[in-house]
Amino acid sequence: MKSKCLVCGGMFRPSRISGLLICEECKFTTADLTISEEQLRQIYTASYFAGDEYRDYVADQPVIEKQFRLRLGRLLKFVPDAHKKNLFEIGCAHGFFLALAKNTFRSVEGIDMSDDAIDYARRVLKVDASSSEFLTHEFVTAPDVVCMWDTIEHLRRPDLYIKKIADSLPRGGLLALTTSDVDSWMARARGSKWRQIHPPTHLHYFSRKTLSRLLHGNGLGIRHIGTEGMYRRLDTMVYIILCLKHNFRDLYAYFSKTRLLNWDLYLNLGDIMFVVAEKV
Repeated sequence: MKSKCLVCGGMFRPSRISGLLICEECKFTTADLTISEEQLRQIYTASYFAGDEYRDYVADQPVIEKQFRLRLGRLLKFVPDAHKKNLFEIGCAHGFFLALAKNTFRSVEGIDMSDDAIDYARRVLKVDASSSEFLTHEFVTAPDVVCMWDTIEHLRRPDLYIKKIADSLPRGGLLALTTSDVDSWMARARGSKWRQIHPPTHLHYFSRKTLSRLLHGNGLGIRHIGTEGMYRRLDTMVYIILCLKHNFRDLYAYFSKTRLLNWDLYLNLGDIMFVVAEKV
């Protein structure tokens, strides 16, 4: 069992959900496992984006870009002078967001632990991205805005990431992130069947309270915290349900031959947080 909570330093006890731990003091929730950085890197290979976690991440680029356009639009409400700012994205994957943002910000740069994803970002989308460990990464250009889209839950030590981000940002610099909300009505209603619970890819489960506490503890004040809806390809949603969750691959193959799954859906289930924090 893990010893101390990375949010408040409190002690963990078993959660009511098997395989998870919950802090006795602040209620931060984490997976009851220990994993090395190298073991994490082995998860995020090409197969992660093509079969293991996603049906086909690259093929879904159009719908993923819809999502990123929404996020970029929300972010720009807090960055009116974006053309003067440098943006850095942690967990940039194939570079879809960087490619959208590069014409808006003075400079964009990204990092990801997937060599295959970074190769695509650099070779195909021609964005400045590197495959390395953020905690030892040296910035080419000091960031004014740092983004972590659906990334913090994957990190082994998100507290150390937040500390480095806070130390790297200038006063007034921004951190924007999205992650699931373990205290949402959907998470509480679904319990162990909540779709966001799947370690070892999702290691940590924040609520508005615990995430705000972690950010405040590192000198990052909350500017905005709200929910975010998600665009998803119906084909991908059915693939996850039938293939990944139930192993009904023949049934999925049958549906995929039809045109019934060629639709994009937008859903807001209230369990994804969109957060903007400012270095104070």
